[in-house]
Amino acid sequence: MSQDPAMPLTMSRLLRLAPGPVSMSIICAMLSAGLSILPLWLIYRMVVELEGASPSMTVIWQQTGLIALVLLLRWALMAVSHVQAHKGAFRIQHRLKMAMARRLGEVPLSFFSGRGSGALRRVINDDANSMEGFFAHMLPDIAASATVPVLAAALLMVVDWPLGLAAVAPLPLALLGQWWFMRNSGERMRQWNELQQRIAGQVSEYIRGIHLIKTFGLSARSFGELAQAIRGAVDWVSDFARQSSRAWVVFVALLGAGLAVVAPLGAWRVLSHDLEVSTLVLFLLVAPTVLSPLLRLTFAIGEQAQRQEALKRIGEILEAPALQQAHADDLPETDLEIEFRNVSQRYHDNWVLDNVSFTAKTGQMTAIVGASGAGKSTLLRVIARLYEYQQGDILVGGREIKDWPLDELLQRFSVVLQDVFLFHGTVRDNLRMARPSTSDSDIEQAARAARAHEFIAGLPDGYDTDIGELGSHLSGGERQRISIARALLKDAPILLLDEATASIDAENEAYIQQALNRLCRNRTVLMIAHRLGTIKHADRIVVMDEGRVVGCGRHEQLLGSCEVYRRLWGADQRARNWTLGSTTGVEI
Repeated sequence: MSQDPAMPLTMSRLLRLAPGPVSMSIICAMLSAGLSILPLWLIYRMVVELEGASPSMTVIWQQTGLIALVLLLRWALMAVSHVQAHKGAFRIQHRLKMAMARRLGEVPLSFFSGRGSGALRRVINDDANSMEGFFAHMLPDIAASATVPVLAAALLMVVDWPLGLAAVAPLPLALLGQWWFMRNSGERMRQWNELQQRIAGQVSEYIRGIHLIKTFGLSARSFGELAQAIRGAVDWVSDFARQSSRAWVVFVALLGAGLAVVAPLGAWRVLSHDLEVSTLVLFLLVAPTVLSPLLRLTFAIGEQAQRQEALKRIGEILEAPALQQAHADDLPETDLEIEFRNVSQRYHDNWVLDNVSFTAKTGQMTAIVGASGAGKSTLLRVIARLYEYQQGDILVGGREIKDWPLDELLQRFSVVLQDVFLFHGTVRDNLRMARPSTSDSDIEQAARAARAHEFIAGLPDGYDTDIGELGSHLSGGERQRISIARALLKDAPILLLDEATASIDAENEAYIQQALNRLCRNRTVLMIAHRLGTIKHADRIVVMDEGRVVGCGRHEQLLGSCEVYRRLWGADQRARNWTLGSTTGVEI
């Protein structure tokens, strides 16, 4: 599904995803609704025949047979309508979800900033599923509900227009009352959707933090924002029900008032010999069908207001700008130097990168250091096209990264992050993701190089052991070594490394450092360093402070020329030598 940013997402645009089945469903629903009036007309003809001087039972039986045939045809058309409606609805739902999934794979990582996983899950699942309810159920019902009143009113007007006007007389009052009741429905639905999104986000956060809640012996009530969100939804529903109940009772009563007007007026005209009894019978049968279907239209309007909010949220995903991509030939395979030229990147109103310039030479390790919030992680994200930058240029192999086809660019990167993500499956499955065609011997060789083979061999099923969701059956150090083995298997010429040893114990740190030394050989390495001792011998160290480069050089040069680096190095050394009581003067 392609989405033109200039055109908002509407139900009519979704209809184009499955025009055949949905159109057939609407046509069949309208025909079925029209046939619901015909038996009443045939009953009227039977009454006329019985009122005649010499009624014929043959005619009565013919009318009865026609009624049976009409009812069979009506239900057959209704069945076809339901089948086609569901076929079209599921096709629309499937294409809509696939379009959102593709777009989420194309947008930069900055799109997800400020959007919780619970809110996105609700859009992709709940909002997309609500479209199925509209096309499979509501749209055919709307078509049928609009057809019956028109045909019924036309029939009554043809038979006796004064009594026909009496049958529809309550309609203007009912519509006026409903308009008054629905005048703020859009705002109410917006408030309700905000409450639902808030609850979904807080539930996700509550589930992620359940271990902490149990540790402190807390309950769901102690999770203040979740409890507050639920109480807010309860209060909103109570207030809405209180406001709407009276208006709804009046509206329903007015829609049912047609028969209350027709019956006495018709009886009076029969007694005045101004109306045939058969005609009064027809009006008593048909008059309720003139206004009662409008109840379903009212439900449809109310639900459609909620779906408009869902369409808006779906449109925000489909309209999100994708990463700029190019199609280029003669892409460099070697000499993949990385150069930052006056790169700036903003998050909301804050510049997280401010005019950054430096070069990471081919085959060398370039380390990036700085205090928390200095912009180190953002640098790695913009080079990997996870974030878009607003100003400047980033060149890989002399070519601006926005001029690289994204797949080609990412093939030249191996990324090892501090927070390892492993998929549910076996060790072998997770390693083979780096290169699906790799052999088992290559997998084992990479695992040995990453110092991971020994612990993998000790698992119950070795490389075929299921590691659980997110690798939950493994320790942090084991997950990190699998991540490094995966990078080795990919064998990309550029390595982006968010120092993998920052949160690892001393024993695992030694193993992982050996694996990293192997991984960094003969590659262009851009490495974020949290422990400065690990990059003391880097070919180049880039020092960052508040999004700016404040120093660049080797370790010895920076100690003599960069105050920020001297401060970071001093803090690192004090942290390494720290013992209980040694810095505070308090003995424990």
